[in-house]
Amino acid sequence: MRYRDFKIVESKLLGEAKGIFGRNAGDRFVHGDGREYSIVEVSVYPDAQTQRYESPEARADAIEQIEKENNITIEWVNKPASNMLAFGLAILDDADGGHVYWGKYLQFSKHDMLGTWDNKMVPSGWQLATKGAQKIQAGFDPQHLIGTEQQFSGVESIISQVESKAPEGIQDIFVGALKDLAQGNGNVVFPGMNDQAPAIRDYFGEIMQPVAMMGGVIGGQAEAAREVLAEGARWSDCKVYWPMAMNAALCDSFLIAPNGQEIGISSKGGSGAKASAKNLYDAAQKAEKEGNTELLEQHAYAVDIVTRFHELSAKEGPCSVGEYLNIPGIDQKLQAEINEYMQNGKSDLEGISQTAQDVLAPYNVVESTKGFNAGYAILSGVAKTVAKEINKNPEFTKGALALLNQSSVIQVYTKMGKRGDDAVLGAFTAVYPPNFEGKILLDGGKNYYSSRVGGKMAFGFD
Repeated sequence: MRYRDFKIVESKLLGEAKGIFGRNAGDRFVHGDGREYSIVEVSVYPDAQTQRYESPEARADAIEQIEKENNITIEWVNKPASNMLAFGLAILDDADGGHVYWGKYLQFSKHDMLGTWDNKMVPSGWQLATKGAQKIQAGFDPQHLIGTEQQFSGVESIISQVESKAPEGIQDIFVGALKDLAQGNGNVVFPGMNDQAPAIRDYFGEIMQPVAMMGGVIGGQAEAAREVLAEGARWSDCKVYWPMAMNAALCDSFLIAPNGQEIGISSKGGSGAKASAKNLYDAAQKAEKEGNTELLEQHAYAVDIVTRFHELSAKEGPCSVGEYLNIPGIDQKLQAEINEYMQNGKSDLEGISQTAQDVLAPYNVVESTKGFNAGYAILSGVAKTVAKEINKNPEFTKGALALLNQSSVIQVYTKMGKRGDDAVLGAFTAVYPPNFEGKILLDGGKNYYSSRVGGKMAFGFD
C-alpha cells in the first residue's frame, strides 16, 4: 500500500471536488505560528468500487499497514465511529521538504467525494491559505467546473454547467473563453491571468478541448479521427462527458459519437498518462473487432497477458499468468496452497512448501503485520515475480504500446502564451492515431499485500 512517488507534486488528485478532496497539488495551508504546508495528494481508502471495509477492525488494519509500510504517522481530524468504514488521506509538504499526513474517517468511499471533507476540518491552528496576489488555481479543472459524469449534448449545456460552477472572479472569463471556442474563434484571451497560464493549460484545457473540437477550432488529425471513429459525424453532434474520478486512465474526457463509438481525449498523452488493464484490453478488443489480425498476431505475447489479467480474478491472475510464462514453481498447485492458507487464515510461514519459500525469498516479509495471512503473502510474492518476468521482456511494452496506439483515443495538446498581464491561448495540436511512448510496466507490489488483495495487477508508464 505504498503511495506514488512523493516527488510527483503536479499529479491531479483523486476525486477532486469541493473541500480537501478538491484541493490541487500545491494548494497551501498556513498555521498561526507561520508554518506552511502544501498539498501533494489526496486519496480515499478503500477504492470507490469496494466502498468500505468490512469492519472497524479491518479499517484499523488498513491504516496500520499504511503507517507501517511507509513509516509515517497520520494526524486525524475526527474521531472514528463504528459506521465510519472508510477514510481519506491527505499528503502535504512542509517547508523543509518533508511530508505530513492528515486523515479523516468517512462512512464510505465513492467516485465523487464532493463535499465529504471540509476545508476547515484540518488540525488545530491550520487554515487554507488565502490567495491574495496569487490568483485562484484550484477550481480550473472538470472536477470543479463540471462536477458530474453526466453526458452533455451540445456546447450550450457545457457552458451553462461551467457558468453555474465557476467561482466569482473567473466565471465571466472562462465562460467567455468557451463561447469563443464554440463559435470557432480560437483567439481566446484570459485578462489579467498571465501568471495562471500553466494552470489554465493543464486544468481548464481539459474542458476547452472538447468544446474547441465541437466548434471546429481543432482540425488536422482531429478531423482524420472524426472520419474514422465518428464515421464522419460532426463533433457538435457528439455527446461529451468528463470522468470525475482520477482513475480514468489515459483519457480526461470522452466524446460519444452518434454511432455509439466512445472516443477518448487524452489531454496529456505520452509518459504523463496512466495505462490500465481495461485500456489495454479494450484496445485489443478493438483490434479484434476490426479484424486487425496482423496486429494481434504480431503482438500475441502482450495480448495474451493483458487478456488473462482482465478475464481472471485478482486472486487467480498472478499464478495463472506465471504458469503461462513457465515460471518455475508458479502453477495451479501453488494456487491451491495459496487458497488453502487464505481460507484457513494461516498467520505464519511455518510449514509452507519449498516452492512458496522460494517465491518469498527475494522479498521482505513482515509476519508481524496486522492481519498477516500466509496465502496473501505468497500471492504478493507471486505477483511481484510475475511482474519482473514480464517487465524484463521488451515484447510486452512493444505490444502494449502498439495496442494503445490503435485505440480510440485522440491526444490533444494545449499551448498557452502571455501578452502583458494576460494569458493567451496559443494553439491546440491533435494527434491521431495516438502516439504513446515510453515503457509500460506492471507493478506487482500495488494491490497485493500480505494481509489482503486490493485489486488486479496495475499497469503504468515509466
